[in-house]
Amino acid sequence: MKIKNSQVVAFLNGVADIQSKMLPTKVGYAIARNIALLESVAKAYEEERTKIIDKYAKKGEDGRYIVVGNTYDIQDMAGFGADMDELLGIENEVAIHTVPLSELEKCDLEQFDALTVKDLKLLDFMAVD
Repeated sequence: MKIKNSQVVAFLNGVADIQSKMLPTKVGYAIARNIALLESVAKAYEEERTKIIDKYAKKGEDGRYIVVGNTYDIQDMAGFGADMDELLGIENEVAIHTVPLSELEKCDLEQFDALTVKDLKLLDFMAVD
């Protein structure tokens, strides 16, 4: 399955909330497998992201990036944005562990924690009919 870097980042950044829920075994297993699979993609993404930051972020005399508020001070925002958009748009071929929609629907049962719309959007790439 092809998955964009932007989806990988969103999944790994948002999955912690879902992992803390009581889920059907197949759903929990699929999430755990996909985290493991996508962490290597995220590592490559992070290496390239660091190169882009290094290319565009201003540095102080001490060689450290200058931070304004909670963001880097970027010299060329248009160039930075274009490079980041390109990086986020790269597709990766990954053997995603899928789970039937019927398993996700089990989350509505009393013994499990319900999934929110946000959770379902996050897990959408791994759900199959």
